[in-house]
Amino acid sequence: MGWRDNYRAASFRGVPFFVESADSTHGRRQAVHEHAQRDVPYTEDLGRKAREFSVSGYMIGADYQAQRDELIKACETAGPGVLVHPYRGEMTVTCRGLGVSESSGEGGMCVIKLTFLEAGEASFPSAKVDTVNAISEKGNAVTAAAEKSFVSDFLTTGFPAYVAQSAATSLAELGEFMASPGLSFAGDLQAASDFYSQAKGLASDAFALVQQPLQMVSRITGLFGSIRSAFGSGAFGMLTSLFDRSPSSYSGSTATPSRQQQAKNTIALDSLVRQVAIAEAAKAAVVTQTAVAVSAPVSAGKGVGATQASTRPAKVQTAISLTPTVYDSYQAAIKVREELVDRIDAESEATPNDEVYVALSDLRTSVVQAVPNPEQDLARIVQYTPRETLPSLLVAYQIYGDAGRADEIAVRNSPRHPGFLMGGNELEVLADG
Repeated sequence: MGWRDNYRAASFRGVPFFVESADSTHGRRQAVHEHAQRDVPYTEDLGRKAREFSVSGYMIGADYQAQRDELIKACETAGPGVLVHPYRGEMTVTCRGLGVSESSGEGGMCVIKLTFLEAGEASFPSAKVDTVNAISEKGNAVTAAAEKSFVSDFLTTGFPAYVAQSAATSLAELGEFMASPGLSFAGDLQAASDFYSQAKGLASDAFALVQQPLQMVSRITGLFGSIRSAFGSGAFGMLTSLFDRSPSSYSGSTATPSRQQQAKNTIALDSLVRQVAIAEAAKAAVVTQTAVAVSAPVSAGKGVGATQASTRPAKVQTAISLTPTVYDSYQAAIKVREELVDRIDAESEATPNDEVYVALSDLRTSVVQAVPNPEQDLARIVQYTPRETLPSLLVAYQIYGDAGRADEIAVRNSPRHPGFLMGGNELEVLADG
């Protein structure tokens, strides 16, 4: 294909003109470093130069003045525009200059000279916040501050037996609540079994643990840390229920020093539960833990036994896989964020410990930034009203062009029968993000 076949009529921002000649400049930018007492210079490459295009041409005809004015207007318009170059095709450029020459000797035309620079793009280094790791870090800081505050306040040694018994009863009730048979474990079966055993162990060892605050706090935080693996998608609900069942005030007697310590122990335990629960709930809002079976090779050993051992099946171990928490809608993510922020605010007002307060404030900031994840394009819930009574299959096809999403509509709206979505009644549906 020859050059005449590729030749195109020139224009800029849709304004046509004729071309006599076209020039362009190319190359790279350099910085030449010439140092004193050194004969050999150093040339530093600074990247490609902006390509510059010069076009010499003319406009001719009875209406050339109107075309000239349109070209002037196009060149004075801010921002890049499309240049149709006669030899190079379409390109996005910025007009750097326009020269117009007219004379009485050459009436009915004007000579033009245009200079263009490639528009390029405004690309700058950008920083992206790792919101998932930020939440994990801030949540761990809340837990560490909560542990420190608990150990400084909780004490049973040197007080009458009822002080320790009261703390043991509260701890046992916490363990029994987490081991309740009615709880729905949606995570890994082995993780759920381990969690249940640990919760029952916390209840049975309660009296011994209240004598050793360091071991007690380690058992509690370890048990809370395994909730996400045991409960899977239901972990957030479990953790918020633990927060809600732990009051921030004490209504018992504080008439004697022993009663005062009993109150202090109760408040310390409830505060620990709330603070660790909200820290783990924040993690559950952005990361879901799932168990993955991993085959571990069995050691072959030595000698004759090596041949026999090599035939043994590989040992299966369980590893934890972390995946971003996915919400079915933008509103669902916002609801979780609001629940978290409300509880963090409530705990920030309740705690007298400055270190815990600062850690909670940092966690709140991370929650607001991370939920919903700015990198996830979540669908919005909108209202849709069918004009007549229709089956969910047809409604799904009308909205999405996909009848396979009928179950999604039925689950979200809970109609009496999915085959009869009543006309005139509003439905909640997802507008894909």
